[in-house]
Amino acid sequence: MTQVQWFPGHMAKAIRLIEETIRTVDFVIECRDARAPFSTRNPVLARATHQKKVMVLLTKKDLATKAGVSYWESKLQAEGAEVLALDVLNDAIKPLILEKTRIIMHEKHERDKRRGIRSRTPRAMIVGVPNVGKSTVINQLASKRSAKVENRPGVTQSLKLIKVGKDLEIIDTPGVLWPKFENEEMGIKCALIGSIKETGYPLELVSNYGLKYISDVKIKSHYDIQKTDTFFEDLAESKGFLFKGGSLDTETSRRTFLQDLQNGLLGPVSWD
Repeated sequence: MTQVQWFPGHMAKAIRLIEETIRTVDFVIECRDARAPFSTRNPVLARATHQKKVMVLLTKKDLATKAGVSYWESKLQAEGAEVLALDVLNDAIKPLILEKTRIIMHEKHERDKRRGIRSRTPRAMIVGVPNVGKSTVINQLASKRSAKVENRPGVTQSLKLIKVGKDLEIIDTPGVLWPKFENEEMGIKCALIGSIKETGYPLELVSNYGLKYISDVKIKSHYDIQKTDTFFEDLAESKGFLFKGGSLDTETSRRTFLQDLQNGLLGPVSWD
């Protein structure tokens, strides 16, 4: 089993900041990719946010199968989390999250009311592994481009407070991974959805894993190529991915396949 070390210095620093700041928030908003909700659950974050109420956002639900999303909604709700499955580009995220915030904070607000205390604005910390749509969620909540959005892991690298009107404040955190993937399959799934660079694992390993789970019908429909043992060679030939001298550039065809997979061009897929 391959064990990939993946813990840049900014991630270790972010974990320390999260642990130091967690006591100042009322609850945690955890973003997980709806295609891989188990593989994108960070056990380091789970320990850091221990004993806080959690709202789980299953992001990019449009790229996952409906059955997969439904299964994880039910499972996480049974574990005690408030759950929202979101299409981060098209859903009305702000009212949905504010409604869940009211549910989470209801008990505390009622307790404050009985004691004659005026409740302060709820404060949440938003966490998640890289590239799960967290920055897009924040920008919609803040109604402006507050968080830098790029489709690559590890863009946000500091903590910052974002006010969502009088109803919510959010502390943004960097996308952080755990020190190493003990389970190779989890790491491959994170590479397949773009939470880590596919270079974290051999490109051949990741692309072969992805191809194995995509149906022959989808492959034929999208590429007009049969799914065979020579698929990446056939794709390189079909697309004209050639090195100087005319030999087939299968590395480019593998990267093209992964990008198409991540962008939903091969249809919805659930890895967990």
